This record gives sequence, C-alpha cells and structure tokens, in this order.
Amino acid sequence: MKIDQVPTAEEVSKFTISSFKGIDVGLGKDDKIADIAAKLEEQYPMHLILIQAGKFLHGYDRTAHALSTLKKYKLKLVGTSDNPHIRVGFPVNKFKSRLWSMVEEFKTPYVVSLGTHEAGRDVYVSEFGTAEASIMSAVSRGIVMQVINDLRQHGELNQASAKKLLTNPETSGFKLKMHAQDLDQHLIMDLIKMPRDIRVTWGENVRVCMARIMHGIFVYGLEINKTGLLVRVSADIDLLKHYLSQAPRLSNLKFAFEHRVSLAVELGRLLGGVMRAAKEPT
Repeated sequence: MKIDQVPTAEEVSKFTISSFKGIDVGLGKDDKIADIAAKLEEQYPMHLILIQAGKFLHGYDRTAHALSTLKKYKLKLVGTSDNPHIRVGFPVNKFKSRLWSMVEEFKTPYVVSLGTHEAGRDVYVSEFGTAEASIMSAVSRGIVMQVINDLRQHGELNQASAKKLLTNPETSGFKLKMHAQDLDQHLIMDLIKMPRDIRVTWGENVRVCMARIMHGIFVYGLEINKTGLLVRVSADIDLLKHYLSQAPRLSNLKFAFEHRVSLAVELGRLLGGVMRAAKEPT
C-alpha cells in the first residue's frame, strides 16, 4: 500500500479517526467485497462505507445511492441475480480529496477499509460529523431495492433493444454496405495495376459485376421489392466469386487473390444475414 493512501497522524487527529484491524470485526477470508461492506454497515449504519478493491474504493447499496445522488457518481449493478447490489467507485489514491471534502460539506462520518484480502485490511472510522444528522438516515433499504429493480428493468430493456438492433435489416445492411465498399475499393486498385488485355476482358467482367452489387446494396433502403433485389445481389456475389476463382489461371495476373476471395465470401455471408433478417416479423 502506498503511504499516501493511509491517513497521517495529523489527519487522524483532525478528523477524529479511530483504527483497528479488519479481523476484529469478524471478516472471514471468503467474504466478498460487498459482504465486507454489509458487515461494516451493520455496525455503522449512519456512516458512508467504502472498501478498497485493487486500485479503487467501492461503495455499495446505501452508500452507493448516497454518493450517486450527492456527487453524481455512476451506479453499477453488480452481484448475482439472487444477491444484487448497486456500486460506485473512485480511485483509492484520491479518497482524501474526494471523500474528506464531502465529509466536511455534508457532516457525515465514514468508514474506509484499506488493504487486501492477502495482506490484511485496516479499517478507519471517522466520527467527524454526527451520526444522528447523517445523510444516511434518509437512505432506506427499500430505496436501494427500488434502484436495483429500476436498473434491472433498464438492463432488460437495453438487452432487448440491442437484440432488435442486431437483427434489424437496416443495421445488417449498414455492415453489408461498409464491407462492399471495402471490397470495391480493393478491386479498383487491383484493376488499375493489371495488364491492359486482362483489364479489358476479365477485369471488365469483375468491374461490371461489382458495380451491380454496389448499386443493389445502395438502393436497398428505397427498394419496394426488397426480397427480389437481395436475390439478384446474391446472384451477383456468386458470379463475382466465380470470376475471382478464374484469376489463378490467368497469366501475368498478380494480386492479393486469397484476400479478395475472403472479402467476397464474407460479403455473401453478410447478405445472407440481411436476407434472413428481412424475412423475420418486426
């Protein structure tokens, strides 16, 4: 532990801090961080409770709600479905500047547990302020459970929205368009470097085929008969793969053949995703 993470003698005196070893409050070796916070809260229900976890100090449940409300710290839903918690956190090396200024502002005492499971924990209890006037008296467990339920519902909504977004033809179409543009750009650069006789024969077939693919993908959003358009684009992608398969048999033709084929195959896979999504009811 860095020395600037531990209160100095002068700071201990100023804020009336008492300290004791974490083992004295019965913290078991297998206790999780949230469990440590819960045990300390049982003894100090009107204190802000903060526990070191790596390079961060974490506050759970009632403390998390208080800090989120007062200082706009972002709440995170953690734990299991059977034992959920809300949590906030900030870097442990900043706890003096962040926590003590807040203690002075709101006159609320705190408990900070510093250390690790392996090295042991030191618990610092501040009586600066009065527990009777603590802001924690306004934070009930019912409020915490309501916040947890709200975050759970919000998370479920986010998951549903994400699933809909991923299966939305418009989203899949965007990925398809970006990939087609990438393949088109590579093939244009390849064609420019090819010998003239190959460029005006085999290269022209590739260019015209790719142009139809690009046109079909770009007009997809405005097309009334989307299914028919996708079928035509799919046929053109298969034709493009056929032309690319001819390349190794052409003399004086050197380009990144395998890479271009892989792009064409991926383009077909993305188009298949768009076609499947377009058939699903919205």
